[in-house]
Amino acid sequence: MVKDLVANSPFIDIGFTQSGAKLNNSKSEPIFDYYKLESNTLEFQIDRDFTDYRITPYFSEDQIKDLKIEYFQFDSLSYFQISQFLNHNTFNSIEIVKSDISVFLELPESYEIYLSALSKKNRHELKRKKRIFVDKFGDISFEKSKNSDIFDEFVRLHKKSTGVKGKYMTKTVQDFYRSLIEQDNWYIYYINYNDSMISSAFVYESEIVDYLYNSCRDHSLEEFNTGTYLNDQLLKNSINNKKRYFDYLKGEEKYKFNFGGQVHQLYDLKIKV
Repeated sequence: MVKDLVANSPFIDIGFTQSGAKLNNSKSEPIFDYYKLESNTLEFQIDRDFTDYRITPYFSEDQIKDLKIEYFQFDSLSYFQISQFLNHNTFNSIEIVKSDISVFLELPESYEIYLSALSKKNRHELKRKKRIFVDKFGDISFEKSKNSDIFDEFVRLHKKSTGVKGKYMTKTVQDFYRSLIEQDNWYIYYINYNDSMISSAFVYESEIVDYLYNSCRDHSLEEFNTGTYLNDQLLKNSINNKKRYFDYLKGEEKYKFNFGGQVHQLYDLKIKV
């Protein structure tokens, strides 16, 4: 199951890695596209805050010797990836630490089955919040786009967010997101009300998994549950399109579990060669 989530994700594609290079402050030259080597320590090239899964690492004894690698410091690995890496090598010391979690749903055949599988409390609360949303907005549309104007609107809405989230979309990060939306399978889903975006999501679609990479909403409308309604529509859309999984990716936000999410534990791996 978790192998499917990693294998179908955008984070192991070279296109994502090349876009992520826009975020790097490191002056080190990338090693094999995915890694960087500094002070004889090999790490993933892209910061953990921008990537949710990793390619399964592999280095032969000859590569380790030729590159003069003394330490590995990896993050955001699933346990099966750690097992595969360690099965190919022998090291002096190994430290495996639980770190982030991602949250995903295994999707049923229909939206009705999905609702019936929720706890009574969560099902009732979802219906209540959706009713508040519909009573307020009535005529809305749930839309999907790669249009540059919609991207600009997504950025504008994101920058209006409160707290840390509102400071996230710097010029560098904006350029990174723009390069992603220009690639295949990345889309912006959004709720349109009176020709205005009131909540939106930045999504990567694979054949069997939809990944929610980022989202934002108009916080002045917080009481009307615009985020909840958007997430409900995203799930319904994934189910209707016969996806097997919906992945909320990293983060322990409560709403993910209210929608029935399951934990995918990730690990950090530190190795002395």
